[in-house]
Amino acid sequence: MKRNFINISLLTTLILSGCSLAPTLQVPTIEQPTKQESVLHVKEKWWEIFGDTTLNSLIEEALIHNDDLKLSALRILKAKQTYGLSDANLYPTLNATGSFSKQQTSGETYQKKENAYTEYSLGLSLQYEIDFWGKLSNQAESNWSLYLGSEMARQTVTNTLINDIIQAYLNLASLEERIKILNETIENYRQSYEFRSKQHQAGSINELLATQSLAQYNNASATKGVLLETKIAQQSALALLLGKSPKELFEGEKPLITHLPSPIVVPNGVSSDLLENRPDVQEALMSLKSKNALIGVERSAYFPSISLTGSYGQQSENSGNLFQSTATKWGFGPTFTLPIFDFGKINTKVEMSKTDLQSALISYEQTVKKAYKEVYDALSKQVLIQNRLSFNENEIKSYQKMLYITTTRFEDGAANWLEVLDSQKSLLNASLTHVTTKQTLLSSQAELFKALGGGWNQTLK
Repeated sequence: MKRNFINISLLTTLILSGCSLAPTLQVPTIEQPTKQESVLHVKEKWWEIFGDTTLNSLIEEALIHNDDLKLSALRILKAKQTYGLSDANLYPTLNATGSFSKQQTSGETYQKKENAYTEYSLGLSLQYEIDFWGKLSNQAESNWSLYLGSEMARQTVTNTLINDIIQAYLNLASLEERIKILNETIENYRQSYEFRSKQHQAGSINELLATQSLAQYNNASATKGVLLETKIAQQSALALLLGKSPKELFEGEKPLITHLPSPIVVPNGVSSDLLENRPDVQEALMSLKSKNALIGVERSAYFPSISLTGSYGQQSENSGNLFQSTATKWGFGPTFTLPIFDFGKINTKVEMSKTDLQSALISYEQTVKKAYKEVYDALSKQVLIQNRLSFNENEIKSYQKMLYITTTRFEDGAANWLEVLDSQKSLLNASLTHVTTKQTLLSSQAELFKALGGGWNQTLK
């Protein structure tokens, strides 16, 4: 008796726990980056490192109202619901049943007897597919991985949106700074032209010098017009990301954007955890796990599908006798289905799932390589752009000194007006270039944080 009890307990445990036919997943390891003394870490709200309150408020607003994020949230909900459905399949299904029927048999059958009868029934039915080969658990694991992958996909969309807002913001801030420089320059050119025009009318200078001043003024004004056209397009682009109209966003009492943020100092080192937790890398890994689990689902078709069914209830021709003890009926028993010959369908499905796994493995490796390339490129650009910005600042100082020297020499009669105009033009171009170079540096720093996948959901690790 004791031995039978032990055997039944072991069999019950084996049936309920089942086994998995999914292969052991071999995930390629992510190469460890070269260790550095100072290592970059990315916090969840990584854009706040730029220290611009206006930029912060725009991003926070976009994270609430952006349509792409709303669609991503619905995809996550659908994936979670799919997992919930597959998880529910692991448990028995209990249904209440009830019926009433009234029938008249034919007197023209072999029984040669015509009968009319009524039947009432109430009961419970139980259905439970034993997950002996891990089919249902593997399907649930696959759907769970897809759910986590949809979370990572949403984070990728979020980081892309944040980066797009930052880039649009930097474009507008750069345009504002360049327009401000041009406004000051145009005013100087206007005053210079009016002064030279009076000198020409007085006969102290020739007409050429006055015309050169006018041409310089017109050239700067035309350049400003181009920047204003670009500004309108950039305002529309930023407003679209925020789900607003340009009028609603920019026609306030005070200008929304006035200047570029200050560049930050970026350490050279990169923690390996950053790349492992990059959303697209995690999404590719979840896809890999999902495809691996599906192999177990398809392999389970080689073996019997075992189910337990049971029923219990009351049945009677008279509703008054429905709850009598003699009206009780019940049934219980296992059923199984075993494929014998299917012309290779199961084997083909297994091979197809293996092919899907290989494709997912290649996609994962491609995603990791892409992550390394983007981070490497973004880090490499930092030093080069920083040097370019430093050279540009020295260039501005040189042109400022050159303008002072040529102006002084012209007033002393030792230089012609063309030299002064060249110095002014060179200083203007260097000043405009300095703004665009600063914008390029900030843009590359934002791209670096995007490449590192900052702001991932720590709870999904």
